[in-house]
Amino acid sequence: MRRTGNLQNTIYKTKYRELYKLIFTADIDTISDYSNWLHSVQKGYVEMNRPLWIVMEVSKINKRMWICHEWGKLTITTAQLDLDVDSKEYHDSHQRYSFSNQRDLCSKLKEILEPCLAIEKEEELEYDR
Repeated sequence: MRRTGNLQNTIYKTKYRELYKLIFTADIDTISDYSNWLHSVQKGYVEMNRPLWIVMEVSKINKRMWICHEWGKLTITTAQLDLDVDSKEYHDSHQRYSFSNQRDLCSKLKEILEPCLAIEKEEELEYDR
């Protein structure tokens, strides 16, 4: 389900703008955003060092994904969605990618989510006709 309406919210036009633009325009089943930068409450030590924490499930590519900015490091972690979370196969399916900047993270995320973004391109072509 695309969430392009969320892009109109000014809060998503500040920090992590390109990341949210990519996430909201892709066909993703579930997005759970536990990010601490969104909330204006007083932050503790952990909250200050973990500003970004998004969990997504994308059945189209059979992936569960975690996108994090923890302790100064940007990461994407993926696992197979159709496996039992308590199984060895599930834990073996984890892949972790680390990045030094948001541009590289968004580039890799775009590569992972390519099948979910391809439909959007087809819809744009149909709309232009």
